[in-house]
Amino acid sequence: MSETTADGSERSWSRKKRDPLPRGLFVHPASSPKATLYAIRYVCGTGHVHQEKAGPLKSEAVRRYHERRGRMHDQPGWCPRVERRQAQDRAAVEREREARRMTFSAYAEDYLVWSATVHRAQRTAQYEVRRLMSLLGDTGLDAITPRDVEKCVRSLHETLTPASVNRLRDRLSGMFKRAIRLGLVERNPVTGIPKAKEAGGRLAFLSGTGESAVLTALPAERHALVVLAINTGLRWSEQARLIWRDADLLGGVLTVCLGKSGHGRRLPVNRPALSALVDAAGRRLRPDDPDEPVFRAAYRTVSREFVRAVQAAQSALRAAGQEGEAARLDGVTWHSLRHTFASRLVVAGVDLRTVQELGG
Repeated sequence: MSETTADGSERSWSRKKRDPLPRGLFVHPASSPKATLYAIRYVCGTGHVHQEKAGPLKSEAVRRYHERRGRMHDQPGWCPRVERRQAQDRAAVEREREARRMTFSAYAEDYLVWSATVHRAQRTAQYEVRRLMSLLGDTGLDAITPRDVEKCVRSLHETLTPASVNRLRDRLSGMFKRAIRLGLVERNPVTGIPKAKEAGGRLAFLSGTGESAVLTALPAERHALVVLAINTGLRWSEQARLIWRDADLLGGVLTVCLGKSGHGRRLPVNRPALSALVDAAGRRLRPDDPDEPVFRAAYRTVSREFVRAVQAAQSALRAAGQEGEAARLDGVTWHSLRHTFASRLVVAGVDLRTVQELGG
């Protein structure tokens, strides 16, 4: 074969390799007289010509050339250039994830800041999140697995009741749902972890005799609190937030501005509840201030006094030979006053829908 040169003459040329190296190999330009470096040249599945430095061993260069050729035939469309680009992209994504990766403790602190803006029960949230932090601590947030969650739940069962464990499990699940929304994790490891079976228990409430016995054992300044709870069904948190602006004594209506459900409601006040409010009004420190709280007592103080009063009432009833009434006070707590309100409405024939609305 021949080609025409610039001066018009013809020059023959050959397709034969100019060196004795096997097909696809050539001497790398960086070679020196003392050290020969080999390189390979091949065409990938997309038609691109590639050259790679193979090193000083001819056998390694031959092996690499045939490996590349075999991959080209086995994987149509394979291209090392595209493969390198994809590997770089994956590495960049992993570096980005590593940069924003946080521990469970760090995320928990951020969760508490967010929770304070949307949830009212911050004391409960603080306790539950801190308890979870003591177990999951410095574990990477996206490294927590269902096995870790199951181990965490199992350790909680050693010191807590099933109901308390379930509340903590739900809190952890809610934390991961928020983390998914923020793009911090891809899945919720709590999903699939079953809840513990909770005991049903007895629904405790006060009878008329039990109410009288408990009130007798309570300090006089607590009577209004108890009577109002029994006759309105207010939760402790709702009673604690009650201010005199919300109490219409002339109209006989109490306004709950923000209940546990997130909605307000208006409650009719019967005679015992009205009497309790009048009694509380007689102890006002700022009669002209509509924003003065109706009650100032702390829940922990009142709860302890109430438990002691229930125990004293049981002792008094047993001493009077009323063993049955004393037994009915077993398990009575402050929340039982709300049960008492609902049960008395049902006994009076009030429909359940109305009971639900009045109880909020």
